[in-house]
Amino acid sequence: MANERQLDRCLASPVEIPVNTKIAMMAWSWNVGVGAACRSTLVRKVNAGDLLGACHELPRWNRAGGRVIRGLSNRRGAERKLCLSGLG
Repeated sequence: MANERQLDRCLASPVEIPVNTKIAMMAWSWNVGVGAACRSTLVRKVNAGDLLGACHELPRWNRAGGRVIRGLSNRRGAERKLCLSGLG
């Protein structure tokens, strides 16, 4: 719950964020950390009203220690799919 409140503080989207899109963003931010999430291009796109562009940022977050991690690639793909499903 604290993670959600922290992320909400840095999201200032001029459009309403659909439930599935918000759930995907919450899962992502919990995994990468709210600080990194709030400084991200993804959040900047949300705040500019570009939810589609924000969803397409998710797969870029597939690295740990500078290396692409298959599990993170799979997770981000699932989060992107969920994110996009909220946009109809």
